Amino acid sequence: MLFRHATGVGLRVLCLSVLMMGLMVADHHYRYVNNVRNVLSVALIPLQYALDAPVEAIDWLKVSAATQHQLATENIRLKQQMLLMQVSLQQLINMQQENSQLRALLKSSSRINGQFQEAKLLAMNLEAASAEVVLDKGSRDGVALGQVVIDVSGIMGQIIGVTPFTSRLLLISDPRSGVPVEDDRSNFQAIVVGMGASRPLSLIHVAETSDVKVGDLVVTSGLGARYPEGYPVGTVTRITKMSGEPFMSIEVKPSALLEQSRRVLIVSNYLNSDSKKMLYETTVPLKPKPAVPIKSTVPGATQ
Repeated sequence: MLFRHATGVGLRVLCLSVLMMGLMVADHHYRYVNNVRNVLSVALIPLQYALDAPVEAIDWLKVSAATQHQLATENIRLKQQMLLMQVSLQQLINMQQENSQLRALLKSSSRINGQFQEAKLLAMNLEAASAEVVLDKGSRDGVALGQVVIDVSGIMGQIIGVTPFTSRLLLISDPRSGVPVEDDRSNFQAIVVGMGASRPLSLIHVAETSDVKVGDLVVTSGLGARYPEGYPVGTVTRITKMSGEPFMSIEVKPSALLEQSRRVLIVSNYLNSDSKKMLYETTVPLKPKPAVPIKSTVPGATQ
């Protein structure tokens, strides 16, 4: 039985070998197997794609994850660069604004004969009953009580408190403030007082017959030698005649940017026209008057 089984297997192997050799010879000489091979190749294409799809998907996921990570990192880096550029741009804008304000302050200071020093606002206290700001200059910088503060547009107020490093500025909008002024058009003189933060000023004790019109510029008169003469205080915006009242209600819009200016000038050692006149009269010696001969009324007396 074993011999028969081995003989059958050997016979099958021999037959298959002969068949393979025959097919190889036929394929080499007659190319009969090409068609079969082509048909089988086409039939196996879907299977090849199916087997290759997981590999392609894994490669795509790897590339996609790497690309997404790279894009996220690049996006973060670009956002940081954009933020830094925005900060630099804002600093440049602030520097340009400060330079413009300093140039404007320098130009405005030429209207007043005195000494100046620049100061910055540190804090603001703007309430209905108070309008004060804190400046970064104090007694060690030569700031003293009563000194006037201006900005590029007009009078800001005067110093009411001093420490070695800071000072307190009472704005002209404070109800405690009063500034002697005159109408730049008609030279009518009056007093401007504050009505509180974010409110217009008030021109007080102005009779109905006074020459004041809406749109008139109100400037410092220099009376009292407290404020420099001729510097803008505000513009008349409303005139109301009260029935039964001897005086008119006049609102004045401040020329100074009281709640917006960040750089101001502290004025010291200025001279208005009255002070100049008094100084001139006290320093210039008077010319001696020529002697006038006196005639004697006594008979026989010589002259």
